[in-house]
Parts: sequence; C-alpha cells; structure tokens
Amino acid sequence: MTSAYRPEFVDALKLLAGAFDEVVQAGFSRPVLVGGAAVEFYTGGAVVSGDFDVVTPAAQDELESALLRRGFVRPEGVGVLKRGLHHPTLGMGVEVVSGYLFNGASDESRVKLVTLEGALAVAFPPVEDLIADRMGQFGATGKDLEMLEQAVILYKIASYSLASVLDAAYLDRRIKQETLGVYSLEFLIEQADDRNDA
Repeated sequence: MTSAYRPEFVDALKLLAGAFDEVVQAGFSRPVLVGGAAVEFYTGGAVVSGDFDVVTPAAQDELESALLRRGFVRPEGVGVLKRGLHHPTLGMGVEVVSGYLFNGASDESRVKLVTLEGALAVAFPPVEDLIADRMGQFGATGKDLEMLEQAVILYKIASYSLASVLDAAYLDRRIKQETLGVYSLEFLIEQADDRNDA
C-alpha cells in the first residue's frame, strides 16, 4: 500500500487481512470490506472513515474470534452501543454483517483482492457497487448529500485514476437497482460535471 493512506488505516487493514486469511484457511469464503473504509481505500484517503464494515456470508463468529485474537475488543460500559468490535489503540471499529455482498446484487467475480504483506489480502467490493451503494443511501431520502458527494468522488477517481476501466453499463444498472429506478448514471455524471464547473 502507498503512503497516501493514514498509518492507522494501513495497520487496521493488516489486522483485518490476517483475520480474513484465517477465515479462508478455516474453509469459508473471504470476507469483503465495504462501507466507509472501502471508500477510503478507493479514494486514496481523500474520504476518511473510522468504521470498517465487513460482509461475510457464513463466518461471522469465526471472523469476530479472529479479530478478538488480534487485539479488537467488545465495547463495554453504560450507554455504549454493544454492536461490533473496537481496536483500542487504532481507534477503529469493526462491524461484521452476515449476508451476501450488497444483498446478493453484486457481481462477486468483480471483487478486488489487494495483497498487503506476504499472503495477507483484503477483499474490496467492485467500485461500481460502492458508488451505487452511496447513491442508494442518498436516494433513500434525497437529502444525504455526504453520500452523494462520496459517490461523485468515487466516480471521478474510478473514471480517471483506477487501473481497471469503469463498467458504465454495470454501474448504471446497479445505481438503478439501489435507488429503485429514481437515479441513474446520467444523474451521477451531471453531478460530477456540475462540481467540475463550480
């Protein structure tokens, strides 16, 4: 990983990668990092997140156990949300979600596997699915401008900077799925163009 990322982010990814590898060695499919941490990865740290959301279809308990062995702890105390795990020195929270990537709507053959050190690897969702997810969160209310902004940033980076070519047809279909047909790639492109003109 390049030095564009925060040291805490890289350290957390290494811990997650070790836990992911352990889950794979136990015979399960590799968990996938989604949400804000995946956005941080794809934006090279331009968008920062303190939360790591992980999707795994059948290995939630195994993954949480592997994370606990790597220094993550369960939150404790009065008034503290008991969901997920927290790493006390890195200040990062992890929530493990059972289920399929984007509720089964993602083309899992597009998952990006990133090797960190040696055999350690983290799986990230296709950037198109991450953009569509952000659009879906914006579309749910039409008011979450932060999610729209993240979708625009991801789209711009994916269009001009990523090694792999953005699949426009797939992205358009996924945006329409996530927004129940209210928004499309055309809308996202208009938003990106408006920000270029500003």
